[in-house]
Amino acid sequence: MPYKIKDIYKTIKYSVYDEKNIPKKDYIPVYKRINKGRIYFIKGIKDMWQVCRTCFCLKHEEKFPVHSEIDKYARRQLRNICNDCNNENRKLLLKLNMEQGEPPNNCQLCGKEKKLQLDHCHKTNEFRGWLCNDCNSGLGKLGDDVPSLERGIKYLKGELKENKNDKD
Repeated sequence: MPYKIKDIYKTIKYSVYDEKNIPKKDYIPVYKRINKGRIYFIKGIKDMWQVCRTCFCLKHEEKFPVHSEIDKYARRQLRNICNDCNNENRKLLLKLNMEQGEPPNNCQLCGKEKKLQLDHCHKTNEFRGWLCNDCNSGLGKLGDDVPSLERGIKYLKGELKENKNDKD
């Protein structure tokens, strides 16, 4: 049975992380982290280490920014990209944005008039075009490669009947 937010807050209100105050063993511990004068309650354990998804380095939890979204237990989680990689990514996007100037009115893929975002290759860091969020996310979820898109086209046409994982 999940605990209510008030019960969890009462549990961690007076101590940063203490196993005695955790009501259940399968409960994910929460601890306080003060960042720029704000108090965050973060899922994990105190003095946690994690691997950055970009540089694959093992770093202390203080090197990771706090995620803006709140989970179902009213906790904030750490992002899985370290501050250094996050800053490099921001600088790259700002540089590409300055080079390209103003975006067009319509998405270059679907042609709809929506708010556009800069699309770039994450391997070569080259500008590809201006896409709406839906098109950019769709391409990213298909792996940003031509074989996956061709396979998707075959699937939509009904030409693809076998499973990719079947090994006959």
